[in-house]
Amino acid sequence: MLSFVFRRIESRKWMVISLLIGNLLMIAIAAASPMYSRAILQRTLTRNLSDYYVEKNIYPGLIVLRGAYNTVLGKKKEEEFSKVLRAGRMMEELQAELGVPALYSVTQRYMNNVKALHELAVENRKNELTLRIASYSDQMDHLRIVNGEMYSGELDGHTFDVIVSEKTFVEQNLLLGEELELTRLTDASGNPYRIRIAGIFENSMPQDVYWVSWPTTWRDVCLMDETLFQELFANEERMSESFNMEWYMTLDYARMRGDQAERYLDVLDRYAEAFEDMGFNHSVYFTAVLEAFLLQAQKLNTTILILQTPVFILLAAFIFMVSRQILEMEQNEIAVYKSRGADRKQIVFIYLLQSLVISILGLAGGIPLGVLMCRLLGASNSFLEFVKRAALSVETGPKVWMFAGAAAFFSACTMVLPVIRYANVNIVAHKRGKNRKSRSPWWQKLFLDVILLGVSLYGLYQYYEQREYLMQKVLEGASLDPILYFCSSLFMVGAGLLVFRLFPLLMRILFLLGKRWWPPSLYVSFLRILRTRNNQGFFMVFLILTLAMGIFNAQAARTINANAEEKIRYSMGADVVLREVWKDNSALLYNGADDGGMAGQLELIYEEPDFGKYQMLDGVESVTKVLIDREVSVSVEGGRINNAMLMGIHTKEFGETAWFKDSLLPAHWYGYLNAISQNSRAILVSSNFQRLYGYEVGDVLNYTNGNGDGTRGIIYGFVDYWPSYAPVIRSMGRDGLYAEMDNFLIVAHLSQLQSSWGVIPYQIWIRTEGSSQFLYDYAEESGTKYALFLDTAAEIIKLKNDPIFQGTNGILTIGFICVLLLCITGFLIYWILSIQSRTLQFGIFRAMGMSMREVLTMLVNEQLFITGVSVAAGILVGMLTSRLFVPLIQIAYSSADQVIPLEIVSESGDYVRLFAVIGPAILICMFILGWLISKIKISQALKLGED
Repeated sequence: MLSFVFRRIESRKWMVISLLIGNLLMIAIAAASPMYSRAILQRTLTRNLSDYYVEKNIYPGLIVLRGAYNTVLGKKKEEEFSKVLRAGRMMEELQAELGVPALYSVTQRYMNNVKALHELAVENRKNELTLRIASYSDQMDHLRIVNGEMYSGELDGHTFDVIVSEKTFVEQNLLLGEELELTRLTDASGNPYRIRIAGIFENSMPQDVYWVSWPTTWRDVCLMDETLFQELFANEERMSESFNMEWYMTLDYARMRGDQAERYLDVLDRYAEAFEDMGFNHSVYFTAVLEAFLLQAQKLNTTILILQTPVFILLAAFIFMVSRQILEMEQNEIAVYKSRGADRKQIVFIYLLQSLVISILGLAGGIPLGVLMCRLLGASNSFLEFVKRAALSVETGPKVWMFAGAAAFFSACTMVLPVIRYANVNIVAHKRGKNRKSRSPWWQKLFLDVILLGVSLYGLYQYYEQREYLMQKVLEGASLDPILYFCSSLFMVGAGLLVFRLFPLLMRILFLLGKRWWPPSLYVSFLRILRTRNNQGFFMVFLILTLAMGIFNAQAARTINANAEEKIRYSMGADVVLREVWKDNSALLYNGADDGGMAGQLELIYEEPDFGKYQMLDGVESVTKVLIDREVSVSVEGGRINNAMLMGIHTKEFGETAWFKDSLLPAHWYGYLNAISQNSRAILVSSNFQRLYGYEVGDVLNYTNGNGDGTRGIIYGFVDYWPSYAPVIRSMGRDGLYAEMDNFLIVAHLSQLQSSWGVIPYQIWIRTEGSSQFLYDYAEESGTKYALFLDTAAEIIKLKNDPIFQGTNGILTIGFICVLLLCITGFLIYWILSIQSRTLQFGIFRAMGMSMREVLTMLVNEQLFITGVSVAAGILVGMLTSRLFVPLIQIAYSSADQVIPLEIVSESGDYVRLFAVIGPAILICMFILGWLISKIKISQALKLGED
């Protein structure tokens, strides 16, 4: 049976190759999904933990367990000590259960508030000190003696050695070799212990995650030998009254696996409850990172799934189309098998074996292709744009094989599905079917196209009604409802079926209008299209869906990326926004106020840094001063408005430097700058202020800064948007919901503000000539310190590295490429098979006297009617779907600081790429078809008809 199947595959090798292409793409995309998700989320988790380290200055893999014990009598003492031992074992079990290697597992034993008396009185030195006696496991490997000597691990009478940090040594006024008496720490006989300051130590390495708190910051800690500490103060027979223990576990966060994050949290929660029951204080410093990561992972996985689903549907449609074409070519053979005694099960089994062979071959090649796709996804920077980025660590595991196997099984079912219809047709039924008038397909009788359009438009209407609610849910971290994406796919399918329903009617009208005048080639083309409309129906719908999906993907990706980048540029205001640390006389003011002297009556004066140095830097295109004050109060009728935003600018330099989208205001924003430039008192005010308080152009507005300095301005215009200004501020309340609050803006002249209020700290906005690296170099070389430094380019890079955006760009790009490939392949397959099935017809046309030119003209006419209408309809459906659904899909990528309105963005380059592929495909197809027709021999064609 297998040899028979392989012979069949060989006889239809080109069609089988087409099927194999579809299988490869489907399996590769299915396999790439879990591979990419796992790899990008792993990279994201590691980066998030690293960012936590930088921002919080706390090692993100740290787990701390703290316990305090008091000396008790009898059985209680034994229970307390056993609890200590059990806690240590549980920390080891926790690390083993997490499965993350630990860089260090440290146990600290210490006693707080240990009173130490001096035997010798020294000037300016207290007789009693409060110290902390401690010991760490393996501490000697992580410290270095800089003065004196290392402690001894032996007890000399009642004296033992300790070492201290330099800060402890200085602040406690200690001396090397000095002995202090510990009044409350005594042996079994009641004799107090003594400590000797043996040496001063420091960290053995500048950066060592072994130390949870840096020894350089210790002010009262004395370290002693660990074994001696346990022997004297922390054993079952004797426990100090102030004895405490801490366990530090420093996990290697780079080895944490993103796909295990949920399990990590479950394990940590379980142990946290156990430690709490024991009375321990348990701290995990990466729980918040893992919880935020899980929300991000859920959103990414949902995004990947819903973006890939339309591609899977299109691939299934392609495989179904090719399988159906093969079956139509083999319909005679199937009918012969049936007439010679083969039952339905045998015929289906033959094609099932054939489908399994193709699926297995697709599975073998699909996994490596999926790895390649995964790497392309990781290198995606924007739609159809790839950059050189650190390669993703791609792994193939059970989940990958499960996804790939499911895709292979689904593909095999798709290939076998058309067989069920043909496997029950014998030779008589086949001949009758060929001569039977074409009937309307079942979906037309059920008006499936109208139903799909109605369902999708109703879903769209419902989503638009709930737009604010959807945005609220997304801001809270939820993923956008996948049904919305499903509605967009339903709309494209329904629109494609509707076009096919109307296509025969359009052809019939055109045919009847010129029936008497059409030349033979055009007449025959009309008859062919009208009589075989059901045969080309699937191809037309497939071509419409292909183009519509390609355009929809392109516009969705461009819109998401462009709006996200514009939001960053708008919120920043310029390429770089910075503010140096300004020096002032505040220390003198405070000291004078405390002393009751004259200094308390001085004004706060700032020392303005040199602004001109930024104008001289290479790489600066333009630079301007911008004063931002968000604590301005405005006088209105009936009271005052607090926390308005004031922006002081120099109009010319501001216009040359700031980033602003021209379409955001009714007129070009330069017109507003020119208007206020005519009067030093002129101001611009936000439109929401006008709507709420009824002010008009020409009205006078009084406003005061946070220091109580007041001034006034004359309103010259109102603006809805302005660089870096947000008309509405969204903030999360205690209930977890986002609340909106109006934000009012006043734009005034900086020179006028400075003349009224004096020189106060302002921001410096810079437009660069390209890269902003020169500013980082300048800051490092000059040692300039900045209170504020915002880099638009860095934020955009951060956005493009975000797994949601990166995955979206990558999947839409891969989907777009697959769509183009399927479009070419499906186009060629349909027309080549169409020509091959019409060999007899072409032979008859040639025998009847039709020239080769007329035959080719007939094919060109069919191409124009079938392919041309499909291409035009696909473009129209794609653009209409984008117009309707992309604004809602964009909500999934919005954020709480989304200010400027979303716009649908399309680039002509995407259409050029699309038609640059379709156009040559049509031309190549025409040459192939012409070559096939030219090879037809009339005698063989006529003899074929006789047979």
